[in-house]
Amino acid sequence: MELIKGPLIGMVPPPLDDDLLFKLLFSAEALEAVFRERFATTTGKGIDRLNGFQFSARSKAEFAVVSEKIISGRFRFSPYLEVLRPKSRDKKPRLIGIPTVRDRVVLHQLNKFLAAKFPERVPKNVASTYVRELSQGLQSLPKDTTWICSTDIQTFYDDIRQPRLLWLLRKRVSCEAVNKLVGHAIATPTVPKNTGRARHKDYVSKGVPQGLAISNILASIFMQDVDDAMKNAGVTYYRYVDDVLMYGSEEPVRKAFASLKKRLAHRGLKLHSVASGKTHIEPLAKPFGYLGYTFCIPTISVRSSTVEKFLQTIAAKFSDYAHNKAKRLEKFKYLNEERLNSIFLLELNERISGAISEKRRYGWIAYFSQINDLTLLHKLDGAIAGMFSRLPEFGGKPPADLKQLKRAFHEIKYKPLGGYINNYDLIESPAEMLTFLVARGRVSDDELLTDAQIVERFEKYRKKALATMHADEGVLYG
Repeated sequence: MELIKGPLIGMVPPPLDDDLLFKLLFSAEALEAVFRERFATTTGKGIDRLNGFQFSARSKAEFAVVSEKIISGRFRFSPYLEVLRPKSRDKKPRLIGIPTVRDRVVLHQLNKFLAAKFPERVPKNVASTYVRELSQGLQSLPKDTTWICSTDIQTFYDDIRQPRLLWLLRKRVSCEAVNKLVGHAIATPTVPKNTGRARHKDYVSKGVPQGLAISNILASIFMQDVDDAMKNAGVTYYRYVDDVLMYGSEEPVRKAFASLKKRLAHRGLKLHSVASGKTHIEPLAKPFGYLGYTFCIPTISVRSSTVEKFLQTIAAKFSDYAHNKAKRLEKFKYLNEERLNSIFLLELNERISGAISEKRRYGWIAYFSQINDLTLLHKLDGAIAGMFSRLPEFGGKPPADLKQLKRAFHEIKYKPLGGYINNYDLIESPAEMLTFLVARGRVSDDELLTDAQIVERFEKYRKKALATMHADEGVLYG
């Protein structure tokens, strides 16, 4: 490749041509390498019911075919498997699409291509970063003359207009094979488990399916011109997926809300009205919520319903332990009551302190690490400690090695790698994985497992544990 000399930075390669980048990312070798690096140990299954371990034996031959079909324009995604994620009692569950392992590799590469073409639309911040910037910006502002608008976009992903999205892509992406691949990806239906092939056509794809590697960047591309316009609307503007917050003087804030509402309507999207109670336009002196946090400047805390939901998940662990202990002892003969107590405490501690995996922080306290209402953490620690009164196995009182939210809050902010937070990244070898699985009661004393079986069982446990925690998408290091 010819190099172009810059006056200050020396020899730099020219930008890659769209078609060349496409061929590099979707060659059989590239697809196979990405599968081995990122997806070979995945335990998630799509509609074909194959996880990464099961797909591995056929991956090389499969990706040779996949690459040829992608490059020739004949590739089609398998229907995504429907998973419903509950939100709250009065809201419809979120519909998530789970691709097959094969398709996850393709979507991963497609996301790489889009990130290279739209680098400014790659999410650079996580929710907690927005909250930190927001809180720093608000603390010194006058409470009576500063106005806040907190609102959100209704049914955001579902209402993204596919034709407009593809038109926006074609304005920058000259490789038609990529545009077609994106078109097929968003047009692929999401179907419930055990849906017959003949009924796949009954599930029409709407908007941008959630759960795909490309979902977030496509939504961001769709909103680019709106975001650019709102940043010049005379207010401070934040948007994190479908949650929007703006602040400034009263008149500019009200005008910005009207402008945003109009711009979104032109694109098939809509905001909640002020009358709905889901849009807040008030002076800074009044409390408001954003991204699950509550702001009553100078205090930053957590929404009461979110606190209650967290306590309910902790209480559910206590109930599960108490009600199912005898059943587990009967089913898993290699466990005794002492080991069962130890496993319960290990898993409870992880729910309290969160975890680190693949350089990301997971857990409730990781997500809400920007609060300054530390009295809330003391109250929660007290409530969790009080739950041990219902467990005679622990003498009705919390054990000495029970972890605490107030310490986890400090550790995850200032010393995430200090050892208080469980770090799955440090468990690398099959021997270390086996030791972990034994401690968590996932391997019997006389069970003989191959290295591959140990890795598979560890990955299944890890991903299930992390799935129960609220993921904070921030990168910790590296």
